[in-house]
Amino acid sequence: MGIGFSGLDFGIAIPFCAPRIRAMDTTNPLAVPSASTALVTGATSGIGFSVGRALARLGWTVLVHGRSAERAREAAARMGDVPGGLIPVDADLETRSGVRRLVDQVHRAAPDGLNVLVNNAGAAFDRHGLTVDGVERTVAVNHLAVAGLTRGLESLLKPIGEQRNSPARVIMMTSYLEARARPIQDWALPGEWTQMGAYASSKLANLAYTYALAERWRDRIAVYAVDPGAVRTGFQRSAGGPLHLIGLLGAPLMSSPERPARTVVATATRPAAHPSGSYIRAVRAVDTGRDKPSSVRSRDRAYQRHVYDATQRFLGG
Repeated sequence: MGIGFSGLDFGIAIPFCAPRIRAMDTTNPLAVPSASTALVTGATSGIGFSVGRALARLGWTVLVHGRSAERAREAAARMGDVPGGLIPVDADLETRSGVRRLVDQVHRAAPDGLNVLVNNAGAAFDRHGLTVDGVERTVAVNHLAVAGLTRGLESLLKPIGEQRNSPARVIMMTSYLEARARPIQDWALPGEWTQMGAYASSKLANLAYTYALAERWRDRIAVYAVDPGAVRTGFQRSAGGPLHLIGLLGAPLMSSPERPARTVVATATRPAAHPSGSYIRAVRAVDTGRDKPSSVRSRDRAYQRHVYDATQRFLGG
């Protein structure tokens, strides 16, 4: 079996009762307050949950994404009574149709604009499988869905507080495993397949795309890659295969989700501590994280252009 998002909810279901939560109506426009607004994908547990709750505690309106409507509502309820607003949104991001569903919901939920997009949802699987679009599932969720969602929300992204020195921000969750990856030649990943290889390759492709996007958007929207390091969440347990074993054996050495969440929140809300296009590693006791060089391959401009162009062709132009 495979998993869906890194933010899957494995806790006890809590009734939908928090007064500040707004149910998503997919048939009518739903306006949000004019205060800062963020979408956090994969927000039902782990890093995404911690990021969403922290932003809402700061007074932000947070669109809480889950794979299903029930899990998104439960996650928003567990975030508690916070100063900000919580709006559950849902979509399965394995397919282009799922990505379009989420894009449509966000446009209805935040018609006045989105200040921050946190692309946190991710996946790993214990066997090779293709989506209905003919794409290997790990690549579909970890790269193509992220690119499609970011592209679909580009027109909504606006500066925080309407200030030029505080541009809209897109934060991609990356992984140090990208340094061990082989470049993807075919989105279906035919031939020899391993869980770790597929995961690393999907993260390498997305990181190269992130750098290319940061270059193209440098005058309007800040784009960052945040590497959380080894984090103790349900992600490894649900993935099965080698990642499950790594999660079991390495748990005592892994950080809690709150530590990298602090780096994501600082990147989203504070005056820029890093230039757009930075690879930021979450570290202990430094909320803003530290700049770190990623793999040579990910920083190769020709490779970045190749990944960007191939991704745009898949997305339709």
